Amino acid sequence: MNEELAGEQRNISKVPPQLQPHVFKRGQSGNPSGRPKGTKSLKEFAKEYLRDLTDEEKLEFMEGIDKKTVWEMGENKPKQDTELSGEVKAMIVHIDE
Repeated sequence: MNEELAGEQRNISKVPPQLQPHVFKRGQSGNPSGRPKGTKSLKEFAKEYLRDLTDEEKLEFMEGIDKKTVWEMGENKPKQDTELSGEVKAMIVHIDE
Protein backbone atom coordinates (compact mmCIF):
# COMPACT_ATOMS: atom_id res chain seq x y z
CA MET A 1 0.00 0.00 0.00
CA ASN A 2 1.51 3.36 -0.99
CA GLU A 3 1.82 6.37 1.35
CA GLU A 4 -0.89 8.45 -0.36
CA LEU A 5 -3.50 5.70 -0.09
CA ALA A 6 -2.58 5.01 3.54
CA GLY A 7 -3.03 8.70 4.43
CA GLU A 8 -6.37 8.77 2.63
CA GLN A 9 -7.62 5.74 4.55
CA ARG A 10 -6.64 7.35 7.84
CA ASN A 11 -8.81 10.36 6.92
CA ILE A 12 -11.88 8.23 6.21
CA SER A 13 -11.34 5.62 8.91
CA LYS A 14 -14.72 6.46 10.54
CA VAL A 15 -16.50 5.37 7.37
CA PRO A 16 -17.40 1.65 7.22
CA PRO A 17 -15.05 -0.29 4.91
CA GLN A 18 -17.82 -1.17 2.43
CA LEU A 19 -18.55 2.56 1.90
CA GLN A 20 -14.96 3.84 1.67
CA PRO A 21 -14.71 3.50 -2.15
CA HIS A 22 -17.74 5.81 -2.46
CA VAL A 23 -16.54 8.60 -0.15
CA PHE A 24 -15.88 11.94 -1.86
CA LYS A 25 -12.23 12.80 -2.20
CA ARG A 26 -11.22 16.05 -0.54
CA GLY A 27 -11.16 18.91 -3.08
CA GLN A 28 -13.00 16.91 -5.76
CA SER A 29 -16.52 17.81 -6.87
CA GLY A 30 -19.19 15.15 -6.56
CA ASN A 31 -20.89 16.47 -9.70
CA PRO A 32 -18.14 17.91 -11.92
CA SER A 33 -20.33 18.35 -15.00
CA GLY A 34 -23.33 19.81 -13.19
CA ARG A 35 -26.81 19.77 -14.67
CA PRO A 36 -26.76 19.36 -18.47
CA LYS A 37 -27.19 22.61 -20.41
CA GLY A 38 -30.72 23.34 -21.53
CA THR A 39 -32.46 21.33 -18.82
CA LYS A 40 -34.72 23.08 -16.33
CA SER A 41 -34.62 22.62 -12.61
CA LEU A 42 -37.75 21.26 -10.99
CA LYS A 43 -38.37 24.69 -9.45
CA GLU A 44 -38.20 26.40 -12.87
CA PHE A 45 -40.49 23.74 -14.37
CA ALA A 46 -43.07 24.15 -11.57
CA LYS A 47 -43.05 27.96 -11.87
CA GLU A 48 -43.68 27.78 -15.61
CA TYR A 49 -46.37 25.11 -15.20
CA LEU A 50 -48.28 27.10 -12.60
CA ARG A 51 -47.85 30.38 -14.49
CA ASP A 52 -49.37 28.86 -17.64
CA LEU A 53 -52.53 27.48 -15.95
CA THR A 54 -55.85 29.05 -16.86
CA ASP A 55 -57.85 30.79 -14.11
CA GLU A 56 -60.19 27.78 -13.92
CA GLU A 57 -57.23 25.38 -13.57
CA LYS A 58 -55.72 27.58 -10.85
CA LEU A 59 -58.99 27.54 -8.89
CA GLU A 60 -59.21 23.76 -9.25
CA PHE A 61 -55.57 23.42 -8.10
CA MET A 62 -56.22 25.51 -4.97
CA GLU A 63 -59.50 23.75 -4.14
CA GLY A 64 -58.11 21.44 -1.42
CA ILE A 65 -55.59 23.90 0.02
CA ASP A 66 -56.44 25.76 3.23
CA LYS A 67 -56.86 29.56 3.06
CA LYS A 68 -53.77 30.31 5.17
CA THR A 69 -51.52 28.38 2.77
CA VAL A 70 -53.09 30.10 -0.26
CA TRP A 71 -52.50 33.49 1.39
CA GLU A 72 -48.86 32.59 2.11
CA MET A 73 -48.39 31.51 -1.53
CA GLY A 74 -49.45 34.98 -2.63
CA GLU A 75 -48.04 37.18 0.13
CA ASN A 76 -45.25 35.06 1.66
CA LYS A 77 -45.19 34.15 5.32
CA PRO A 78 -45.84 37.02 7.72
CA LYS A 79 -42.80 38.69 9.21
CA GLN A 80 -42.00 37.56 12.73
CA ASP A 81 -39.87 40.01 14.65
CA THR A 82 -37.72 38.60 17.40
CA GLU A 83 -36.27 40.76 20.12
CA LEU A 84 -32.99 39.69 21.63
CA SER A 85 -31.37 41.11 24.70
CA GLY A 86 -28.16 40.31 26.46
CA GLU A 87 -24.68 41.44 27.18
CA VAL A 88 -21.70 41.19 24.87
CA LYS A 89 -18.29 40.89 26.41
CA ALA A 90 -15.16 41.21 24.36
CA MET A 91 -11.52 40.97 25.22
CA ILE A 92 -9.02 42.84 23.07
CA VAL A 93 -5.49 41.52 23.04
CA HIS A 94 -2.64 43.56 21.58
CA ILE A 95 0.42 41.69 20.46
CA ASP A 96 3.57 43.73 20.11
CA GLU A 97 6.00 42.55 17.51
